[in-house]
Amino acid sequence: MDDNESASPTWSTNSDVRDKTKQRDDDPSENMWSVYMNQVEKHNKVLVECWKADMNSILIFAGLFSASLTTFIIESYRTLSPANPPDPNQTALILALQLLVSQSTVANYTLPSGLLSPSSPQPFVPPTSALICNILWFLSLGFSLSCALSATLVDQWARNYILATESRPSLHKRARISAYLHRGIRRFQMNTVVELIPTLLHISLLLFFAGLVEFMQPINAAISNLMLGMLLFCGSLYLLITFLPIFHSNCPYHTPLSSPWWRLLRALGVVGQRDHVAGTRPPSFESMADARVADATEISHERDERDFEAMRWTLSTLREDSELEPFLGFIPRLVAGFDYSAKLLLHRLLNHDDPTIGLRFRIPRLLGSCAEGRLGPLLAHDRATTCLHAIWSLTMMTVPLSVPFSHASRATLAFDETTLSTIRAVAAQVPSVADCADSAASVVARSLLDMFYEMAEVMEEDVTSFLRSGQWRTRRHVAMRDPEYAARLAPLVTKKVRQQLHALEQLLDAAAQPTTPMLHIVMESLRQYLDDLIDVLAASADRGFEDETALAAEVLEHVHTFHRLLNNAGLSLMLDYLSMIVRSAALPHEAFNTLRRLFLKIGFGVGATRSAPHRAQARLVLCLDEALEANPARGARLPASIINIVLGLAGSALDDLGYAMKARGAVSHYLNGLSPEDVTRDEALNALERLDGLLPVEARAPPVSELLSAHLYANTKIERRRSEAPPPLGVTLFSPHTNNA
Repeated sequence: MDDNESASPTWSTNSDVRDKTKQRDDDPSENMWSVYMNQVEKHNKVLVECWKADMNSILIFAGLFSASLTTFIIESYRTLSPANPPDPNQTALILALQLLVSQSTVANYTLPSGLLSPSSPQPFVPPTSALICNILWFLSLGFSLSCALSATLVDQWARNYILATESRPSLHKRARISAYLHRGIRRFQMNTVVELIPTLLHISLLLFFAGLVEFMQPINAAISNLMLGMLLFCGSLYLLITFLPIFHSNCPYHTPLSSPWWRLLRALGVVGQRDHVAGTRPPSFESMADARVADATEISHERDERDFEAMRWTLSTLREDSELEPFLGFIPRLVAGFDYSAKLLLHRLLNHDDPTIGLRFRIPRLLGSCAEGRLGPLLAHDRATTCLHAIWSLTMMTVPLSVPFSHASRATLAFDETTLSTIRAVAAQVPSVADCADSAASVVARSLLDMFYEMAEVMEEDVTSFLRSGQWRTRRHVAMRDPEYAARLAPLVTKKVRQQLHALEQLLDAAAQPTTPMLHIVMESLRQYLDDLIDVLAASADRGFEDETALAAEVLEHVHTFHRLLNNAGLSLMLDYLSMIVRSAALPHEAFNTLRRLFLKIGFGVGATRSAPHRAQARLVLCLDEALEANPARGARLPASIINIVLGLAGSALDDLGYAMKARGAVSHYLNGLSPEDVTRDEALNALERLDGLLPVEARAPPVSELLSAHLYANTKIERRRSEAPPPLGVTLFSPHTNNA
């Protein structure tokens, strides 16, 4: 009984110890420490591998060098002893004579003079050059062997460090041991010690060369001087590569003495400082590596140039389509981010003149490979999607340049009519990317319209300035300086301008799709003829023609017409894209941002289109009606952000009384079903207010009940659908969603 009682506390104590040990092993902070261990294991692996690689190379070199040095020492240490050792018989004879002389002195006996002057050997004194040479070479051998010993010790330390940090099964124990040992590495400056070990070998080499100079001095002065020159050259080169990385952090050269010298100069304030705001402490760096990282990553013009050189080289090496495709996959995220440097880099790569580097050349070529029919359906879909997303992002990207362009031109255009043709061909070959193709083609077409619009504005400003002052704002480089030739050419060019204006207006009246390349080709032709006509006007003005004012007024009228047609084309482009959105089962790629871009580029009010075409207003009312209703295919209304854009467009573009009344009815019906908290309510009220402003007071309907309003709206929809014409020609011709309405 006593034994059981005495054993019970021991059993309880052991159980408590096991419970505490288990509790420590099952630390709930394992997940937190796992993050630390993932990072520290990578760091330890790289650190130890660097140590081992350095020490292995040092051991190999130190072994070979010590063996070679030993050969020289065997030859040189002989100079420390006499070349011919004394004869033992002669030595004994000299000692005997010395004894005889001492005895004769005691006995006052005079010896013969021939026996009193024996030749005694002089003590051997090694030459100074031999002494210096051997001192230097033995020191060199000592430093070399010390370096080899240090390398073996470091290799052993590294192995013990890894063993101590990875031998424990518990994660949190390994983490805490790693943190403990890592602090010891920092405390005892092990990295500095490892960096200084090669210095022992460098000192050994320096001593060897110095000893070689002294060794050759008594043998051949010319060779000795040659070795001295080589020693001075190597020493100067060593000093140069020691100090170069201190002042140029990207210098690839480095010696073990560079870091100590850098720390000394940092303490003196010579290096390791950065520009700072007045009144704050200047930041400094703890090591050369930190300073190098800061120099490589801090925002600067030099960093942008380095990034451009690196990416230009990367694109030049990506010859295969399969290699370029992953690179393009990162473009949308870069454009959507807030890194201005990345956007500037993309802008420079986009507009590079080299076809093997410029993205405006390579992306359409890669996209065109999807329309050739040689790729599988899945591969063609993925590649086309990647290219279309990149085209959309690069076209939408806005980069504020430090030196703006003087005016828009083909050189500032990312993608042109050829890209539109490629997009249409790919959409026909790969129907699954039609939604991406719609968005990409719309923004590319909008960028073309913007270019023509800015060119037309430049023409208008030039002609207006000439009419006001009689002088041109900029010197126009006119080829036809002959006034007679300009007079004969003016009617011909004017006729061409009228023909192109008529052709463009016919295309727009026929509901030609603004994403069709032909439409933009006609615009480019019209732009060239208008520019030629202004050149004719400038040539005539230089010679003082009397009808120059009339010709200038006619040119200005043609430019205004071009402006109006461009604005109508922009409105038609938005309506095409909006029609596709409201009739599709799913929203296309970046529907809101694309629609917002198209909406913001349309001009309303003074100086823009006086009145939208009736066909465009009719299409807008249809789109408004469908946008405010739930799509049967989608099962829900459009997002509120898109509905707000549609309501804003209806309130700005409609000015026909009939269409305004129909739009007012649709908006009123939509408002009746909205809750007071709906985010589209304010925009709907604003649109209703603008539409009411178009109607005369007597035509504005008084408030009616919700039931009567719904009944009248339903009757209006029935009558509208009975008289509704077929879908407009060209509405998303390459979209599979067209016939879902």
